[in-house]
Amino acid sequence: MKVLPGVFLRRDPDGAGVPVVFDIPRSGTWYPCEFTPAAPFLDLHQSVSMHVPDLYADVVDSGASWLAATFPNTYIDANRHERDIDPTLLDGPWPGALETTEKSRLGIGLIHSRCGKRGVAIYDKPLSVQDVQRRLDRYYWPYHNELAGMLAERRKKFGGAYHVSCHSMASIGGPSTLDRGKPRSDFDIGDRHGSTCDPALSELIADTLGGFGYRVTRNFHYPGAESVRKHARPAEGIHSVQIEIKRGLYMNEDTFEPGSGFAEVRKHLGQLAQAIARFATERTRA
Repeated sequence: MKVLPGVFLRRDPDGAGVPVVFDIPRSGTWYPCEFTPAAPFLDLHQSVSMHVPDLYADVVDSGASWLAATFPNTYIDANRHERDIDPTLLDGPWPGALETTEKSRLGIGLIHSRCGKRGVAIYDKPLSVQDVQRRLDRYYWPYHNELAGMLAERRKKFGGAYHVSCHSMASIGGPSTLDRGKPRSDFDIGDRHGSTCDPALSELIADTLGGFGYRVTRNFHYPGAESVRKHARPAEGIHSVQIEIKRGLYMNEDTFEPGSGFAEVRKHLGQLAQAIARFATERTRA
């Protein structure tokens, strides 16, 4: 295992492995000491994609590599563009152009302003520009640079790379989401409407999960955010897809404890990893 303290954990298989990388950018629970939010911890913690690293713990057995961010997404969100910042959060002008999106306006941009089921305000005073720049330099970029390097290594070695970005979603859309108040499918597969990977990869994932009896949608709740947008290069052989799991399948969303379905979901994700590994190996041999 490779560790960059406070930033990421990385696990690689023994031997040659396969051209597949699973990345988990929004499940970190190592809260930096300098993070001093005004919001209660319970609300902060509700925004974490909880237990996702454990759900995907068996993917290394398929020959894939596994990378997980350890910092919380409420501190800085690795699944957002580096310029998706709400300028009203800052104590001064940002040194460069911003690309503020609706997600920032909802409070879930690069720097979250709201959290939890209640949409509680995280801060009670502006953040310094220097603080946000430090979060980018110490957490965001080291994580993305590691992921980019892993994919480049596999492309060089195998002639291609397949990247699966792993997330979880609340069973009902929360107050800071685009689908607030609406029930969600069991799994949502996002490839930014076919732009980030070979469509056959998305079809394989949807068909495999559907075969286990899950209700699967594609590009419906979450079509894919920054992890797949930033790293996908399908024309150059790097294919990225996002998987969202409904939390109610495997955990109690009020107590945060794993539920009775946890072991089965983990088993199915291990089997999915095997299917993706076979697919990736066949495609890179072609």
